[in-house]
Amino acid sequence: MTEIALETPADSPAVERLLDHAFGPDRQHKTAYRYREGVPPVSGLCFVARRDGGIVGSVRHWPTALDTGATTPLLLGPIAVAESDRRSGIGEQLMRHALLAAKHAGYSLVVLVGDAGYYGRFGFFPAGDIGVTMPGEDPERLLARFLGPAPACFPGGTLLPARQAAAAMG
Repeated sequence: MTEIALETPADSPAVERLLDHAFGPDRQHKTAYRYREGVPPVSGLCFVARRDGGIVGSVRHWPTALDTGATTPLLLGPIAVAESDRRSGIGEQLMRHALLAAKHAGYSLVVLVGDAGYYGRFGFFPAGDIGVTMPGEDPERLLARFLGPAPACFPGGTLLPARQAAAAMG
C-alpha cells in the first residue's frame, strides 16, 4: 500500500536520488530550476509517496510571484515516480494531494512546466491563456491551474524567480 505523506528533511537524499534518476543529473540546468534557486520549497506543501519503507514518488511546491502582483502562485515540481512504479497511479495521487493541500493553504494559482497532454486531466491549461509567462521557458510547456473558480478578469504577468518572490512576500 502506498502512503502519501509530508516530505521530511530525512527524505531529502532519497528524493534527490529519485529526481536524478527520473530527470538525469543535468536536471538543475533547466529554466524551472533557476526559478527555485536560493529558497527552500514551501513548507507543508512537499509530499512523498512511501511504500515498504521506501520513497517511490515526490512532488514539491515552490514560492513564486507575478510581477503584476495579481496573486501569489506556486510553482509545482518536480514531480517524479520511481520507474518501477510508473503507471501505478502514484503520480496522480501525488498531484491530487498536492493541489488539494495548496488550495487548503490558501493559494489560488499553481503553475508548472510540463506536458499539457498529461497535466490537462488535472485542470491545467496553457498559462499564456491568462497572460502568464516565464522567461526562458517554452510557452507551450508553461501550464497553469486555478485552485478555485477562475477570476472574471485576470491581469496575468511574468513569473518571478523564487528569490525575488520571497523578497516580495517577506
